[in-house]
Order: sequence, then structure tokens, then C-alpha cells
Amino acid sequence: MLDLLLWLLGFSLLLWIFLSLLASRLVNPLGVLLGVLLAPVAFLIGVFLTGAALAFLALSLPWLLLLAVPLALFVGFFLALFALAALSGTSIGAAFLALLLALIIMALLSAAAWHTPTPPFLPRHLMF
Repeated sequence: MLDLLLWLLGFSLLLWIFLSLLASRLVNPLGVLLGVLLAPVAFLIGVFLTGAALAFLALSLPWLLLLAVPLALFVGFFLALFALAALSGTSIGAAFLALLLALIIMALLSAAAWHTPTPPFLPRHLMF
């Protein structure tokens, strides 16, 4: 659980740095943290509402079912991106670029952490 919390804080810090650089000013770090925490909720709301609307419209236009899943995922992603941009006070384009950069760097750091050998543990009686 601690590793997930550290990953979340590291990701939020990287996102805050990139959003501040792309906005040419310091953005609110609490807004970025709230955006990171509330973006999945916004994604789920967008997917559910779009899916429900398209399911209702598919009664009269059945070919809409072919577009239902990709369109629902796109609207959910766009709503999550909008929530992040609104809470951090930046544009959607800057939020998207900062999100991509932060995700790439966190993925590289995670891969490096997995491939770094860890030293063996000391026996319990030598630790204290």
C-alpha cells in the first residue's frame, strides 16, 4: 500500500512540475493532487453517461452500438482530462502534454525500479 501511495505522490509531483512548466507559472499543487484523485471518478461518470445515452439512442439507430464503446471511452478520457485541467487551472492541451510526459517518466522509473537488484536482507539479530 505504501508503494502505491509513493507512486501517487511521485506522479502528482511530476505532473505538477510539468503543468507548471507548460503553463509558465506555478499551478496549485493541491489542485493537481485533487485532479489526479478525481480524474478516475470523472472517467467512470463519462463512460457510464455516454454508454447509457448511446444505449438509449441505439433503440432507434442500432448501428450506434458499433461506436458505443470507443465513444464512451473517449468521452470518459476527455472528461477526466477536463477535470484535471480545471482543477489545476491550465488548458486541456497543457494538461494532456503534462500527463503524457509524467506517464512516460513514471513508466521508465517503474521499469528501472523493477530491474534494479536489491541487496539481501540482514538477519534479524544484526538489524538492531
